[in-house]
Amino acid sequence: MLAATATVCAQSSVMEKQLLFGGASAKGWSPAESTVEVSTARLKVGPAALHWHVTVDYYAGEKNYPIGWPRFSRAIPEGPQRDWSAWDYLHAWIYTDTTRAALPKEAVGLGIQAPDKATTFHRPLAELKKGKWVEITVPVSALPQPGDVRNIQFHIAESNYKHADQLDLFIDDLALLRYAQPTILDFAAETAVMFAGARVLPVNFKLVGVQPGQRAELVCELRRDGQTVAQATASAERGPQRIALDLGGKKLPLGDYELAARVAGNLQPATAKVRLVESPWRK
Repeated sequence: MLAATATVCAQSSVMEKQLLFGGASAKGWSPAESTVEVSTARLKVGPAALHWHVTVDYYAGEKNYPIGWPRFSRAIPEGPQRDWSAWDYLHAWIYTDTTRAALPKEAVGLGIQAPDKATTFHRPLAELKKGKWVEITVPVSALPQPGDVRNIQFHIAESNYKHADQLDLFIDDLALLRYAQPTILDFAAETAVMFAGARVLPVNFKLVGVQPGQRAELVCELRRDGQTVAQATASAERGPQRIALDLGGKKLPLGDYELAARVAGNLQPATAKVRLVESPWRK
């Protein structure tokens, strides 16, 4: 893993990137029932990519499982390289080719040991397409223990293929990404439709772009026709958050409202809709 980071733009957000393994790392991977090598035949970002080749063989492989699980994996050495907890996504570009007319439904799987086999995170890479580069992103928060990642593996189940099928994966820019500035994600009212007269309006969101242990100040507002009708402030850490706007005692009219939140260090607001409807208990 490289210690240096680079700044990139992804979906209009400024991201930091730390390359995990480039094409030149091919010799450090452990293939089984397959081969892995450095390649320049297909490139997306870097000067070289990892090329994984599988020829499906129903009669070879492990003795007890001739129709097996071709795979290649990389152990992550003990030390700071195992700690992904300060990052937001595992990222890669993958180009897929095959002798088949199309890929099977479950073409390739990704496994991440965090920290061991019993807690392995599994993700089918169902979005892969024959003859195309596809961007893969995996939220680091989905890992059981993102602070202790010990192994990463790509694999297939030969039972999803026919004998003698060939599969080629070119993996480029296998890296960790994180937001480079405080950013609000997954912003929404806990209930998008609420009864008028409710005393509080709970709001859920995820805060990223803040280093572990640090905090960021944010403001959340409820607006109608451009006017602020309720407001709450908070000092929040990185991760999932919940904030409640106090509506008690306000006779808000029925209809559509806008929620908006801003976090210090980012001028771009997060917005969501909420509707107030007549309460069945109102007299």
